Parts: sequence; C-alpha cells; structure tokens
Amino acid sequence: MKRSIRTAAVAVAAVAALALAGCSTTTADDAGAASANPVERGEVKKILFDYPFTALPVYGAIVNIVEQRAKEAGVEVVFTNDEMDLQKQVSQLTANLTSDVDAVVSFPVDPASLESIAAQYRAAGTYWVTYGGDMENQDATLQFSFYQSGYDLGKDAAEWALENVGPDAKVIVLSETERQIGAERTQGLLDGLTETAPDIQIVAQQQTVTPDDGLSTTNTLLAQHPDVNIVVAAVGDAAQGAYQALLESGRAENDPKTYVGGLDPNLFLLQKMRDGGFFRAATYFSLVELVSQVIDIPIALGEGSTDASVDLPVEVVTVDTPQLDQYITELGG
Repeated sequence: MKRSIRTAAVAVAAVAALALAGCSTTTADDAGAASANPVERGEVKKILFDYPFTALPVYGAIVNIVEQRAKEAGVEVVFTNDEMDLQKQVSQLTANLTSDVDAVVSFPVDPASLESIAAQYRAAGTYWVTYGGDMENQDATLQFSFYQSGYDLGKDAAEWALENVGPDAKVIVLSETERQIGAERTQGLLDGLTETAPDIQIVAQQQTVTPDDGLSTTNTLLAQHPDVNIVVAAVGDAAQGAYQALLESGRAENDPKTYVGGLDPNLFLLQKMRDGGFFRAATYFSLVELVSQVIDIPIALGEGSTDASVDLPVEVVTVDTPQLDQYITELGG
C-alpha cells in the first residue's frame, strides 16, 4: 500500500532526525539486479532527476520546486536533459551509472526500455524511484491517482453537458496511451464520460500531448466536427492547444456551450478559468506537494523506509475552487 503524502514539516523533521541519528542502511534486493551481490545502501546526499518532458510549459516550475526542496533538505540534485527523446534518456541515464548519485528519480518515456538500466543502478547501490508509473526494478514510485483523476474529469464534463447542452453532447478526447499514467487517465476519462452520460457522443479520440499537438489535432478534428461541445485532455498542456484552436475557429471565450478540461493544467489554462473562459475544469493537486516528493522519497529510502511510495490524491478544480489563486501562484502567475 502506498503511504499518504507527508507534509513539508514532517519531511524537514525527518531530515533533521537523519542528521542527528546518523545513517541507516538498506540492501538492494536480488529482483532484477545485475549483480548477485548488490552493495549496501545508505543515506541519500545526491539525487539525479530524470524528467524527459522538458518541452512542456510546466517544466520550469518543476525544476524550481525541486531545487528549492533540495536546498531545504540539504541534498544536491542534478538533472538530465532528455528533450522528450527515449534514446537520449537511455544515453544520459547510462552515462550517469558511474556517477556519485545516491538515487535516481526517473519519469520513463518507455518503462520497458529502462528496466535493465534501473536494475544496474540498484545493483550498484543506487535507489531507483519511478515517477509517473511502476517498473519491475524500482524501490518506490511517485504517482497521482491516474485513473481516478481521469474519471473525475470525465464525470465533471458529462455532468456539465447534461446541464448545459443535453445528453447527446459531442466530445473530443485528446488521449495519451503510450505510458501507464496516460493510459490509466484516458480510460478514466472515457469511463467518467460514458457512465455519467451514456448517450454522450465521443466523436473523436486522438493521441495528443503538447500545446502544439493540441492546437493542430483540435484544428483538424474541428474541421470534421465543427459543432463539438467538449474537449477533454489526458495531458493538460494539450488542452491549452485545444483551447486556442477553438478560439481560432470563432468560439467566444465566454461561450456557454463550450467546455475544455484537462489534467495537470498549466498557468495559461488556470488563468483562463479564473477570467471566465471556457476552460472549465481540471483535476489538480498542489504542484509543490507533488514535486517535493522527488526529494523526499529518496531521503525516506535512505533512512530505511520500506514504504516510501506516494500516490497523491487529486481534486477537481473549477472557477469556484477556493485554492484557485493559490494554484495559479504556484505555477508562476
């Protein structure tokens, strides 16, 4: 069972306790290890954060939070620069195998392609934390309610449709099915839509991740379905492109029969929500709480925790959510 998220105060206290009590140790297990005699592991002083989706608008905010949390915890953090490319991710992780990092936190472009690398890190005494999914070779995982977040957004969109358009509203789903996180979110979106409004019409579903993809994909789909009412995206940045495409097609930003929703919204989208635009809902969590775990989970492993994984709960955020301004501020607004 994944542990519930620790507050920042608890995390700081744990770091202080580690400094006073000295180093606890754990031993890498044999599962998937590249060596029959894995080395002993101890406290974490240096973390490699491997987040490949550097083109996403949220990346800068993620880096800032990670660096601040590392400073507070008294550990060093270094970064890869994979540029959303699997070959670069494999190459940079391989190059760091001989470095002095104590833990790796990696968001795998393709988990299967990183299994052997993760096994080598663990056999060498380095903790491996999977960000955004599960791998066979890992010491912990950082997740954020993938299926449930998708379901909640789909349910909200369907309820909005029943109230504002009708039971046969037309929907475009901008999916992401190449990774565990996206596949679970996309299935949640579909289930939330169809279980809440069984007669709703999903007129198109297409793989879309970045704002540019969202813009081009939605433009193409709107040419085929100009009367679509709802666009929901498994990746919030794709929803930004969808929003822009609808504006370019002539939709007014206050159109009462248009709904765009996305998971993990960026600053652009939350500002549009606050200002009365048709970006109406997102499933969201505190970005600070999520990204701080990039530092806190490895520290917990170094302290000897056997249950360091986190599955962060999410909430549906709308214009009426009291924390909306706080979330906008977290993203740099």
